[in-house]
Amino acid sequence: MLISKVQVLNYKSFRDSGWMEFRAGINIITGQNSAGKTALLEALTLEFNDTPHKSLSTLPAKSSLLKPQSQVHFSLDIIDSEFEEIAAQISTPYIIPNSLGGVSEAISLFRSWLDNPKQQTFSTSVSGQLHFFCNDNNEKPSFDLYATVPIISGGCPHFQVIPDPNQIGNWVTCASYTGFMLSQNSFASFLKVAQKRIYRFLAERLNVGRCDRSYNPELLTNASNLPEALGMLQGNNPELFNLFNRYVSIIFPQIKQISISQGQNIEIKVWHVDPSTMRDDLSFPLSACGTGIGQVLSILFVVLTANHPRIIIIDEPQSFLHPGAAKKLIEILKELGKDERFQEHQYIISTHSPTIIAAAEPATITMLKYTEDCETKVFTMDSKDTKELRYLLDEVGVRLSDVFGMDKILWVEGPTEEKCYPQIITKILNKSLRGIQILAVKNTGDLEGKRAHIIFDVYDKLSGSHNLFPPAIGFVFDKEERNEQQMGDLRKRSSNPVEFLPRRMYENYLLDSDAIASVINELDQGQEKVITVSDVDAILEECKKANCKKGSSDGSLIDGANTLKDIFLKLTESRVEFSKTRDSVKLTEWLIANKSESLKEISDILAKLFTET
Repeated sequence: MLISKVQVLNYKSFRDSGWMEFRAGINIITGQNSAGKTALLEALTLEFNDTPHKSLSTLPAKSSLLKPQSQVHFSLDIIDSEFEEIAAQISTPYIIPNSLGGVSEAISLFRSWLDNPKQQTFSTSVSGQLHFFCNDNNEKPSFDLYATVPIISGGCPHFQVIPDPNQIGNWVTCASYTGFMLSQNSFASFLKVAQKRIYRFLAERLNVGRCDRSYNPELLTNASNLPEALGMLQGNNPELFNLFNRYVSIIFPQIKQISISQGQNIEIKVWHVDPSTMRDDLSFPLSACGTGIGQVLSILFVVLTANHPRIIIIDEPQSFLHPGAAKKLIEILKELGKDERFQEHQYIISTHSPTIIAAAEPATITMLKYTEDCETKVFTMDSKDTKELRYLLDEVGVRLSDVFGMDKILWVEGPTEEKCYPQIITKILNKSLRGIQILAVKNTGDLEGKRAHIIFDVYDKLSGSHNLFPPAIGFVFDKEERNEQQMGDLRKRSSNPVEFLPRRMYENYLLDSDAIASVINELDQGQEKVITVSDVDAILEECKKANCKKGSSDGSLIDGANTLKDIFLKLTESRVEFSKTRDSVKLTEWLIANKSESLKEISDILAKLFTET
């Protein structure tokens, strides 16, 4: 059983979420604090209390009446064998619609469908009441819950339909249901059985270390019978229990084994010593172990033992698992989903952890944003979109985890600027990055010639991907040897602001003799004498004469990076080689700490972009 789509109405921060789609495999839900992640997970369990949405849109005045019912519309994909298993647990006879030419024809069609349901979509609306209706797929009718009101007429029970205005078709527009000795909650029973296959693991310690005996081998949704379920697995399928233990040890290397104590109460024991020692007295009860272990044990049990796909909802796993353990858990879930011996479950994980998002390679990504209208807005990408996004990210040399959760991106020339510009922004401009990520553009040489428009198209697509990928605030490139016309052409090809440094490259702003002498003295441990400013000045002048272009008396067109390489090699007798990413950062830090004016041109450009943001 999988959730294929969901719509949340009038619940907490959701006025109307619109339809959200989910797939088999790992689905990520992300967003800032108080964006509505927890409320959405509650709705996905299909079991919640009415908590109406409150905002100026629903309560324009204090005297306004609030719509009391919260609703979740959803569709479950259920394969035939699972449907039969669930249907076997429901009291019969069933409520049958009579709109297809009479009761006998409706009964015949319904029984035929029960005999050969194949994969069906079971669509439901949940609120204060459980309701039953049918969709408009006449070839493969599937049976849904919607509003019904019982009516007694002529001694025979009828069930009047309250039609869904968004649905059309014979199954929905029928005037009434006719039944014989029917129970109004037949399909409510179906939903209650289905709900037992939805597991939600909260970001808190689970009290599942000990339980009484109930002879139930299937894990309850709150995992309260985990000790007994594991004990039965240990006795009935030792090999699978050993596999369970191997995965536990991969996620928690300090745990050597999980065992089950079958005393008056059934209890989970955690071994931190090798079982070959036979020192059961050194084992600890699960209740005495760290937060997160109970969640992992429960998740692995469901994944390994379920006969049909389950819906597993995990709330903020990074809050109860170390990043390394969380990454291993995600990798194991992906691995087991590809193993034909086990089911491919559906995982819905709320997180803002780059580690988890990167490891998941999610089938869908749902971004929640809390707006100024006090409503949660939803932006969703399915697996096809995420594959395209990853392809585009690969084209520009960044990862999804580099940018996810950021508000905006400033694209810069390379890794040196990626490290140095944040210092200029925060320490010289005294501005917070405010969720702005600074990323290096891959292969800036591609901006020359015919390929330039393709590169800018990639960045434009990234910045407009379903509101999930943060938009660009602009580009800051080295001037290099471009003339005004070439720079103007590049500006026209981009839909975002493009700025060029007045000097040839960023390293030109680092050619400060005091800063260079200080950094070399720090790095060169084998020097016989301290490098002075005069030493740097002498070589700097030689480099300027050798490398400076004609007509550039201020050295703005000198190759700053090569100049620094020459200075470092000559003054240290080749003991220290200039490293752009390491030493540019050190030079930048020195210039900022000593309040140098060398970086003013760059800080002015960055200030302009931030002002326009």
